[in-house]
Amino acid sequence: MFIFLFKQPSFLFSSLQELIHGAPINKPVGNRASVSLIFVTIKTDRHGERNEHEKRFQRLIVGNASEYRVDGRQLSHTEYTEELENMGIIPKAKNFLIFQGQVESIAMKTPKEFTAMFEELSRSGELRDEYEQAKQEKNKAEQDTHANFQKKKGVEKQKKEVRLEKEVAQKYAALKTQYVRIDKPRIFIFFLKNILLG
Repeated sequence: MFIFLFKQPSFLFSSLQELIHGAPINKPVGNRASVSLIFVTIKTDRHGERNEHEKRFQRLIVGNASEYRVDGRQLSHTEYTEELENMGIIPKAKNFLIFQGQVESIAMKTPKEFTAMFEELSRSGELRDEYEQAKQEKNKAEQDTHANFQKKKGVEKQKKEVRLEKEVAQKYAALKTQYVRIDKPRIFIFFLKNILLG
């Protein structure tokens, strides 16, 4: 577990030096210790030939500090973590080893806890901020679309009202013109009758 960067419970040891053989009884055999893990990937090419590739991970304790190496190259903690992740081992998710009692604890999880664990293992939790931002943008776009639709609906209603008002005004103007044509002769006749005959 030490090589996979898993944190140990504090009751097991309080400093890295305590992991050196003999240190817990104040008789360390040295001031250095290391753990190595060798991954061997075997691939078969299209001709049936097997190719093996080794990748060696090593974590050293020097004094009370750690050194990280991959294939003999010294790396920073972040680079070492990235190399492990490239091999499919995510130290934060503890997705490589199954510890005693872990199966039972997984089985007892609530659906929400199970989802959170799955998000951690699949690393989808790392995309949560991006997802939330995209979700907010989607909601805003939906609201804008709805507002624009309502605005368009209002404009269409106003156009219809204006069209009806125009039709009423045109009918009024036509009736007025017709009234004037009809009434002028009547007024003239009335005028002639009353004034001339009068």
